[in-house]
Amino acid sequence: MKLLRLFSLASVLFAAAMAPAGAAENTLCGTDETVVFSCHVGKKIVSLCRPVAGEKALVYRFGAAGRPELVFPESGHAGGPGFTRSDVLRFGGGATAVSFQRGEYRYSVYSQLGRSEGTERTPEVEDGVLILRNGKPLRRLVCDDGGEGFREDINWLPLVK
Repeated sequence: MKLLRLFSLASVLFAAAMAPAGAAENTLCGTDETVVFSCHVGKKIVSLCRPVAGEKALVYRFGAAGRPELVFPESGHAGGPGFTRSDVLRFGGGATAVSFQRGEYRYSVYSQLGRSEGTERTPEVEDGVLILRNGKPLRRLVCDDGGEGFREDINWLPLVK
């Protein structure tokens, strides 16, 4: 019996050790939220989160693990209005973005697939955030860890062409 308990404890510890390192730190989403998008940009994290309750609403968070610097909507509670989606087809791929406006700044969380230049034309994936100020590109933050793109269907968001 002691051997069985010891084996069970070892199994739990092994499973915990094999879980993604810092799994809780790989996103700024809460335990009551589903991760829609999340990646590292330097020492910061970009996350789009949706309430587990199944609401069609999102929260954008950017900042260090456990210390978001920017939250939209500002209340920190998921909001549907204000977020839009855009899809663009490109040769060999395409791009999808979820965007919101905050004052004179527009933030677009994107995931894109394309083909490299050159003879092999290998697929290239890039995720990140594009920040515009008054319609002009200000900053492009590319995910260091490659990101995983959008982890669930976001077709319920209003489509902007």
